Amino acid sequence: MDLRTVDSYLNHKLDENSDFILLTFYELRIKLDLSQADTNEFLNLSAIRLKNIGYNVYFTGQEYEYNEKHQIVKDNELLVAIKI
Repeated sequence: MDLRTVDSYLNHKLDENSDFILLTFYELRIKLDLSQADTNEFLNLSAIRLKNIGYNVYFTGQEYEYNEKHQIVKDNELLVAIKI
């Protein structure tokens, strides 16, 4: 796992929707074929980058507000980031 992979993938996600970023189990473990250790590192590096560029970051099981709705990051969702 390298920072270039994380940056490239996050840039793609930011191009899709810069207000709300969602990383799922399917995307990281199946689509990108990351191991559990690489998935954890990917999530940690993603959280650092997203926080540094002005996002609130939430992980599985955490509660958040988006579009005036109270939500919880679901089991198959590994990370949610919302632009501050």
